[in-house]
Amino acid sequence: MARALRGWWLAFALLPGAAVELSACSEDAPADPTTVPVDAAIERRDAPVPDAAVEDAADAAKVPPPVLPGCIGASLPLVPAGDRPYVSVNLGTDAGAIRGDFLVDFGANGSTIDLRAFTPPAPTPTSCLGDAGAPGAICSFSNFDFFGPWGTVSLVTGDYGFLVNTVRQAGIVGTDFLSVYPFTLEYTNARISKGSTTGFCTDAQLLGAGMVPLPAGGFYTNKPSTLRPLSDVITAPDASTTGFTVPNIPTIPVAIAGVGALAQIDTGYDDRLFRHSVNINQALLDQLLAKSPDKLLRRYMKDLYLTTCIPGLSQRGSAYVLTPGTSVNFVTEGGGVGRNDTGTILFVKERLPEAERCGGIETWTVPAAQIGASFLVDAQAVVFDPVTSRVWVPKN
Repeated sequence: MARALRGWWLAFALLPGAAVELSACSEDAPADPTTVPVDAAIERRDAPVPDAAVEDAADAAKVPPPVLPGCIGASLPLVPAGDRPYVSVNLGTDAGAIRGDFLVDFGANGSTIDLRAFTPPAPTPTSCLGDAGAPGAICSFSNFDFFGPWGTVSLVTGDYGFLVNTVRQAGIVGTDFLSVYPFTLEYTNARISKGSTTGFCTDAQLLGAGMVPLPAGGFYTNKPSTLRPLSDVITAPDASTTGFTVPNIPTIPVAIAGVGALAQIDTGYDDRLFRHSVNINQALLDQLLAKSPDKLLRRYMKDLYLTTCIPGLSQRGSAYVLTPGTSVNFVTEGGGVGRNDTGTILFVKERLPEAERCGGIETWTVPAAQIGASFLVDAQAVVFDPVTSRVWVPKN
């Protein structure tokens, strides 16, 4: 058993996931509504966007985007698809570009490539551990140009042909790249910027632009040795003996209906169907029900099914609506409220033993959550700084 568990912790530390909403659920109550993991998710159901979501998006559009200083660095165009941000990456040589649109995914701690997504010729790996034509192989590529060349890189092969998307996803740029330098996503201006590790913006410059810092210490850093041990979030004997750490994903403090939790920020989770969705784990649901049961309304008709990293295996997200006026607060370094949201829908993710190796918040035994991309889209800009382990957002 110990050997099997150690294998699972390793997978948890390394594998990015992809979850896709498949369908709505019936009105019947599930036997055991619990929790699920997601690194990159997109809702894929044909249904009208709720009126409240349309109004929220319209209200956000009325607020002018923050004017960020030039110290955020050089920029490239973002290619939006729903609420998911993509960037064009060149994997060719100087003589011939081979470009693909990669998802900028701060919710995945490993980068991937779908070789089927390229118009021939596809990039040719220099070597592979496994079959390059199948998902799950680890392949090396000698050319990877994302804000300049990165030299030879290793990418895990994937298959994103199932995504219903305006962009043919060629892969994921995860935090193995996105935790090396500060990066800024400007959704309204459709730009991504890469800053310097030594000459990035000062606190005064970002505060002057109306931004506030959210702490992500121990979870998001350009010094992996400072990541917190996995045993800090998972109470299991094997977690404390393997030496593994939490995934290098921006994780900030939040308060939902007055209950504190750790929340992963996932730019790959397109929650435009139910805007401002928050995925939560069983530990957080238990505390919410213990402290504020009157703040949660169970809504079976809004339940979702999400795919996992296991082909053909989906997990249920059980829906709870927060009562009117109940807040979700993004907590700043000083313990204040950086951003505030109401009208939020919570999805409690089912935990399936078969999907344990996919990793995610549903495996955590401390209260945990996952923030959908619409929060960031409506904020219009977000700065991810792994040097100081902080995420900057406009204060509302």
